[in-house]
Amino acid sequence: MEQREYDDHKILFVMNETGDEAEQALRYLRALQIPEGYAAEVVACEPGTSVAANYNAIQRASDARYKVYLDEGVTILQPDFLAQALRVLAAHPDIGLLGVLGTDQLLTNGVLYLAPHRWGQILIGNGRRITGKRIPGACRDTKVVGGGVLVTQYDIPWRQDLFQGTMFLSASASVEYQRQGLRTAVLRTEADGVLLRREEMEIDKRDQEQFLDAYSSELYPLVSIVLPTYQRPEYFRLALESAVHQTYRNLDIFITDNSHNTETKEVYERYFAEDPRITYEHHPDFGEADNWNRAIDYENPEAPYVNWLMDDDIYMPEKIAKMMDFFITYPDVMLVTSYRQRIDADGNVMPDTPMNKPPIDHTARIKGTDMGRQILLMMNNYVGEPTTALAKKSGMLEGHRIGWTGREGRYLISDFPTWLRLLSQGDVIYICEPLSQFRQHPGQEQHNMFTFIAGNICWGLMMRNAIEQNVFLVTEDERRTALVRYLYCLGSGLRQLLPHPVWQDERLLDLLTVYQGTIEALKNGFQFSYEIHTEG
Repeated sequence: MEQREYDDHKILFVMNETGDEAEQALRYLRALQIPEGYAAEVVACEPGTSVAANYNAIQRASDARYKVYLDEGVTILQPDFLAQALRVLAAHPDIGLLGVLGTDQLLTNGVLYLAPHRWGQILIGNGRRITGKRIPGACRDTKVVGGGVLVTQYDIPWRQDLFQGTMFLSASASVEYQRQGLRTAVLRTEADGVLLRREEMEIDKRDQEQFLDAYSSELYPLVSIVLPTYQRPEYFRLALESAVHQTYRNLDIFITDNSHNTETKEVYERYFAEDPRITYEHHPDFGEADNWNRAIDYENPEAPYVNWLMDDDIYMPEKIAKMMDFFITYPDVMLVTSYRQRIDADGNVMPDTPMNKPPIDHTARIKGTDMGRQILLMMNNYVGEPTTALAKKSGMLEGHRIGWTGREGRYLISDFPTWLRLLSQGDVIYICEPLSQFRQHPGQEQHNMFTFIAGNICWGLMMRNAIEQNVFLVTEDERRTALVRYLYCLGSGLRQLLPHPVWQDERLLDLLTVYQGTIEALKNGFQFSYEIHTEG
């Protein structure tokens, strides 16, 4: 921050107005109460020059300690506004920027007026208000301030290299002041203290992109994307492209690759190595389990959210942004998921099946226990595969590992046990539009017989866990229905194993133990007594 000499008793109003609107704004400025001992003057921006460039030129030309920047269409109606603002700034010399509207978290569009959790208020020309929570004291610190009026007591350059208009100037200034170690705060005003005459506020797409590129890492939570891969270089390239091209910028992308050749590594080095958000590890000595464990063990403590990405799946460009908007709007939600399309080996969209058909016909918040109950009653993972859902890490196992109990061991299926753990602690948002694509092709693990066995054991263990914890399945009817459906589905599926030499394998014996133990639980009041070894 530049050290300069200020006149501590001078106030400068900077108006971004022309014509009749400027005259009207001036009339209201003249009606403001100027505190005793202070002098005020007004300067207008020059037309044909960017607002930020105007602000910088005016800033350099003035030695006024206090500057009040007024957006186009904004009028201060509260007569003692200046006195109130000056009292706050005098009492808090570490406040660099005061606004009349603010938020601790913007939505991913970066527009303050659309943020769901605001402080302060402004009056709109049609008589309605943009309101937030009432400020209990004279001011309240927020991450972003604005509202069409900004009051400063220090000069920090405006980003004329980024912006032509004013939509993102206040949010940008908020970050710039905080970078200098100064606070940003919302001033408590009267209900009709500030008027914005414009009813419609058009978003400048160029300015928006510039803003998000410059400030996303400081304004939005970090999201980890974890991508395990093995010898599918072309699918891997498509999957990773869908991650790096997300409209949500603040990403941490981790790749663990156990390919026994260098084809996938070469794809990474050719197309993605320059992206600082990506961490790539090549472990050619790893087996499948080792690579999974490396992916599961990955932890970035700076990222409160995680989304997996299977190396043959695809994210839609706005997937993370749209899901994060729901987390921002509903901070107590544990999980956000969506409808996902099925695609074939060539990327063609396939018809829906009960597996991916949306459980509801509109985007909605669903009680976690209701979703968990339906998953277990219907034996259908409505949340989706790992690629589909964005999860809040605070609700996961210690170390943010996947699973429900942590005891699933070799029978852990990566997705629905984790979803059940999260759903037992909070709600889920289901988005009905397709935000990911789940590729189905002959090379998938789902076609492996031992995956079938492990999956069915995992379902049985989750049924048991729900009943023993008295969550999701709480009535006798629910428990009986879930267990009977499980036994029916498993019994019908066992015939798939007839052509395969697996009948003496210990994993199949464990499955039969779970099957028999579930039957016994139906007979003795839902008390489970079987034991299997999940280690290894």
